[in-house]
Amino acid sequence: MPFINITHSGCKLTEEQTLQLFQQTTKLMKDVMHKKGELTSVRIDCYEGGHWAIGSIPMNKSTYSVIYMDIKVTEGTNTAEEKSEMIKQSIMMLKEIIGPLAEASYVVIDEVPGDSWGYNGLTQMARTQLIQAQTS
Repeated sequence: MPFINITHSGCKLTEEQTLQLFQQTTKLMKDVMHKKGELTSVRIDCYEGGHWAIGSIPMNKSTYSVIYMDIKVTEGTNTAEEKSEMIKQSIMMLKEIIGPLAEASYVVIDEVPGDSWGYNGLTQMARTQLIQAQTS
């Protein structure tokens, strides 16, 4: 982890915009949240504006895009200030790459306990314990 899922209300992203989102999201995770870029996974999902509504108004009737950005990190590895800065900079980055966003565009940081996720066959908790044992 981290795993970031960017859900977008329109499917009109260019290849260049998609690449910029991958690169800039990974950079923010490295610079703001202090995560390893080589382990940062980013996925972009697009939904037609008619399948997304705010205040019961379908977004295909809007000039704005809507974003829901879900960021998953290990519980307790970031301060409140880092998370706040990540949310702020993520919205700025999204506006720069995608354009105007509806006010009800959200960035959510989910903190997952280290014993509840893993990669390459080890939970993050087991990985941390292994590293601690090797340095003792």
